[in-house]
Parts: sequence; structure tokens; C-alpha cells
Amino acid sequence: MVKKIKRDKAIFKILAIFSVSALLLSACSSKADDTAATGDAGGTAASKVYTPMATAPCDLSGKSITFLSVLKGHPTLRLWQQGFLDQANALGFKSATIVSPDEPDWTKAVTLGEGVLATGTDGLVLGFVDPVEKDLIAKFAAKKIPVVIGHVQAKPEDYPGVIAYAAFDPKAWGSAAADAIGEKIGGKGTVAVTEGGFNPVEDAVASSFTAQMNAKYPDVKVLKPAEEGFDVPKAIAKAVAIAIANPDLVGAVGTTGGSPVTWAGASDQIGKPIWAIGPDATRPNLDAVRDGKILAVAAQPGYEEHQMAVDLVANAICGNAPAQFANDLPTPIIFADGLAPYYAVVDAIDARVAKQ
Repeated sequence: MVKKIKRDKAIFKILAIFSVSALLLSACSSKADDTAATGDAGGTAASKVYTPMATAPCDLSGKSITFLSVLKGHPTLRLWQQGFLDQANALGFKSATIVSPDEPDWTKAVTLGEGVLATGTDGLVLGFVDPVEKDLIAKFAAKKIPVVIGHVQAKPEDYPGVIAYAAFDPKAWGSAAADAIGEKIGGKGTVAVTEGGFNPVEDAVASSFTAQMNAKYPDVKVLKPAEEGFDVPKAIAKAVAIAIANPDLVGAVGTTGGSPVTWAGASDQIGKPIWAIGPDATRPNLDAVRDGKILAVAAQPGYEEHQMAVDLVANAICGNAPAQFANDLPTPIIFADGLAPYYAVVDAIDARVAKQ
């Protein structure tokens, strides 16, 4: 029973951190085949978050690279996988392979990773990471196979054998969201904070938002974080309840990919604007900004992180050590006048999905 409880908690943590509903992200996902797709889904055409390498630092035509994670079919993971596949293809890898269970089961991921180790690969990208993978990572390192973590900040001692990570800083975008909302509301009123689920990543966004708002706009009342969950109608109902309980509510930050639609829906129902910001440049979220229903979107760089992870592995294969272990990409706050490059990304991915 204890093992089952621990496993259930681990699964909830994974789902909370990936916290984007399949409905909201479906427009931004694409099927991750077992070999690299052609073209680029928009990492170079999107924001100035990251410019991937245009050419490999050495001949990679005889080399293979592998992406290992969980939740293979989850829309968020598909976006990460696409960044991995597109950049691996651009650099000319012989093969780029997605290895992942469909479930949020790290034990199965480790078993699959052992299979990769047995059959061979020249580089490994971990889409997210879990402590149960420590021994597996050490085995890859012992064979001189470079391993890079995507999406998650870590320390070298957390996962010995990992050469670098490519991730985003949740605290940075929480602070930037406070600046944007505080300015929009004129430094007065009440703002809400909602999370898909309480976990270290979303908590970091929420706490940094609150700290920055308190420091820069002391006349703004920041409510304690509330859990909105991942069911869209229920999340909107919770946001409406928060707004009704706080008649002077004028802004909100949501830390999950469904938050923009949550607060846009709440604004519609109460009949007044709530200047909200939430993560992920998906089509529904971009539409909410375009239509003036929320203030902006925080464009978490899941696609670009995994482009960068491929570049780090490619450099290592070619004998170039990473310049640093920590590689934190920015999360731009995107307003209505900056949507075009992000629509280009989702349009390109939609076009690819339509051809499959």
C-alpha cells in the first residue's frame, strides 16, 4: 500500500508539472515518430528565445541520438519531442529516436533506457528526469555517452553523469508577469494566483509573482494561490468564484497551460476584464490574447529547450564540452502585438500533422 501511495503521488507530480490539458495543447502538438521529421516547426522563426545551430560541428551522419521520457503521447511531450526531432534532423544525425512509455511510469522508462544502452546510441536527451534514472544515467556516462536534461533545472550532483541541462527559469517569468500585470492595472486592486496543481515548478512561478508584486506594487492585494486543476469547465468555475468573492479583482496569473483559457472564460462569465497571464503559446491561448480576453501569454520554451539539448549533445559527440552546466532559456511575455511569430509555430506544426 505504501508503494502504491508513493507511485500515485509521483504520477500526480508528473501530471501537475506537465499540467496542460490535451484539449488546449492539441493544436500545438504533432505526432512524434520514431525517426526525425523533416523541416523546422518554428524554433528559428519564433521568438528570440534560442537560435539552434544551423550546421553540426562535425559529421553526424553516422551517429544516433535518443529522447527518453514518459507520457509519449501527451501533447506537451509531443511538442518537446518535435523540437528534438527537428533539430536532430537539421544537424544530420543518422537517426533520432523517441523512446518512452505512454504512461507516467519512470520504472518503464528506465527499462526502455536499459534497452537503448544495450542496442547503442551516441547521445541521450532526457525529456524531464526522475531520481529513479540515476543509475541508468551513470551507466550511459560510463560508456562516454553524453546525457542532457531538457525542461528541468538541476545541479550536477543531482544526476551524476549528466553534462548539462536546457530548461526555463520559472521564477523569472513569474516576476515578469507581475511587472506586466501591475503596470496594466495601475498598481491598484486585487490579483489572483492559480495553479494547475501545487508542485515545485508552479509554486516557484507563484511565489516569485507574489514577491515581485508585493515589492513593486505594494497597493495591490495578492491572493493566496488556489488550485484550478486541469478540467476546463471546473477551472473556469473556480476562477469565477474567486472573482465573485473579490469584487475588486482586476488581474490574475495562472501557472498552468490551461490558465489563459480559464481566466478568459471567467472574464466572459462575470462580464468584466481580468488582466491575466498564463503559460504556453498554444493556439487557444494565443487567441485569448488576440481577442483581448487576457493580457498576455508566457511562452515557456519547451520546443526550444529540446533543440538546445540536441545541440549540447551534438557538441559533446564532436568533442566540445558544454560551456556551462546550467542553460536557462527565457520565457517571453507575449502581448497582442507580438503574436505573429508564435502563430507561425502552431501553423507549421498543424501543417505537419495534417500531412501525417
